[in-house]
Amino acid sequence: MKKIKVLLCATLMSLIWGSAFPISKLAIDQVGVWGFRIYSLVISVVFLCFVFFIIGRYRFNIQYFLKSIPLGFLNVFLVPILNSLALKYTEAVKASVLVYTMPVMATLLLSIMNKHIEFRSIIVSLLCISGIFIFIAPSGISIGEAIILLSALMWAIGTILSEKIVLKINLTSKVFYQNIVSLIFLVLLMPFLDVDVNILSNIHPEFLWTVYIPIIYMGLANGVIVYILWYYMIGHGGVKLSSYSILISPIISVMISSYLLDESMTISMIIGMLFILLSMLIIFLEKNKVWYSNNGLHAFSD
Repeated sequence: MKKIKVLLCATLMSLIWGSAFPISKLAIDQVGVWGFRIYSLVISVVFLCFVFFIIGRYRFNIQYFLKSIPLGFLNVFLVPILNSLALKYTEAVKASVLVYTMPVMATLLLSIMNKHIEFRSIIVSLLCISGIFIFIAPSGISIGEAIILLSALMWAIGTILSEKIVLKINLTSKVFYQNIVSLIFLVLLMPFLDVDVNILSNIHPEFLWTVYIPIIYMGLANGVIVYILWYYMIGHGGVKLSSYSILISPIISVMISSYLLDESMTISMIIGMLFILLSMLIIFLEKNKVWYSNNGLHAFSD
């Protein structure tokens, strides 16, 4: 039963993350990076406050808040901002594929931390790096690709910390505190930015599908639901499994980007994506073998 729940979480996460980049780019092209991020985060926080204080009737705990600062800064503040900035300079197709180098980065970081680098990890890393170079070969590394790779690294660090920093609270509360942390950092940053926060003062019906729906979707699905699923995966499957459970997200992103944004895939991009997915699949299959070890008496172990 636990395996089925983990697989269902992985599938739903893939669908949400796979749609995140093309849907975000629709709104970012209209209202800019910062306006989009502010409104989507506000929607996340308002919804979580309702669940936390009204439905759950929980009390704010300063100790849990302080422990949530590292994860909130990396996972909910920095990574989404880097992703949004990258979409300003590159196509959603490129961003959605390159950000999923995160699992390989997480594997390498864990190998270094554990002072144990396996031959398989070297092969996987070489496949992934080769895929990246093939994928971006025609246009080279622009600022957009550099930002998205930095985002993948920050996401990898945040994923590892998510397993190391133990908070004995329910998943909704964990996501609530991290979103509050993200909102505080964003408010502190706003005086230094040229931000147009008045996108709702001049409402146009044509903005419904290109601005308002994407903001609501990213605020609820990508800002709340996906993080709850993510932390459930980490708690029940470990860091590596959680990282590699999103294998089909890039494919979903490519399909949606092609439909919504008329972005096309070149031969080199397809080959590069296959290299990246192959590197992820090798680790995922290895983790799947561990699932069935010891006659199925325990779940994935790192």
